[in-house]
Amino acid sequence: MNMTVITLTPSQLHFDWGTDGLVLWIEELDGAGTLVGEMDEVLSRIGFAIELQTGWDHRTDGDTLHPLYGYKLLLRDTSGRWNAIRTDEAGQFAGLIPLEEMDYEVAYDKVMWLD
Repeated sequence: MNMTVITLTPSQLHFDWGTDGLVLWIEELDGAGTLVGEMDEVLSRIGFAIELQTGWDHRTDGDTLHPLYGYKLLLRDTSGRWNAIRTDEAGQFAGLIPLEEMDYEVAYDKVMWLD
């Protein structure tokens, strides 16, 4: 009997993030360009951190919105360009909108105009 064991170990996510209360920015730090593929996990971790700060749990409080609701989301990829992050109502990753900007202030202004 031939048996093959495959062990899948999720890679560690290397990113930094912050917010000013309106825009939440995420910066990929590992240089591999793989953060977009793990964006649901990234958003989940950031949402959990926000819940720890606020003390609210959107999963158990039916009147509480998802912790990322209302934020405009920016991702700085490994090329240094900023992208807007689209999410659905549940806070799940729904895609990127390339802003083709290297400058944070310009990307910030652009993301504020997106729906």
